[in-house]
Amino acid sequence: MADLLKALGEFNRLSLVYELCQANSPRNAMCLCECCDVDASVVSRHLKILAQEGAIDSERKGRERMYSLNRTELANSLRALADKIERTNHDDRKLHV
Repeated sequence: MADLLKALGEFNRLSLVYELCQANSPRNAMCLCECCDVDASVVSRHLKILAQEGAIDSERKGRERMYSLNRTELANSLRALADKIERTNHDDRKLHV
C-alpha cells in the first residue's frame, strides 16, 4: 500500500490518474502529455511506475502502448485502506468509552 500511495503522491502521476479516470478508452503517452507539464519521456516513466503499482494497465497496439486506469484494482486498494481507517477509528472509540 505504501508504494501505491507513494506513486499516487507525485503530482504528475496523480494528474495522469485523474486524466485516465475521465477517459472512455485507452490513451497513449502522447495524448496523456496534455494533462502534465512534462515531455513524453517523463510521462512514460510516470506511467511505468503507476503500472508497476497496479493503478493502470498497459497494452501494446502496434508500435505504441495504450494505457487505461485499472479501476477495479485501484478502487479496491483505496477502499481497503479507507475501511481500515474507519475500523481503526471505530475500534479506538470503543476503547476510550
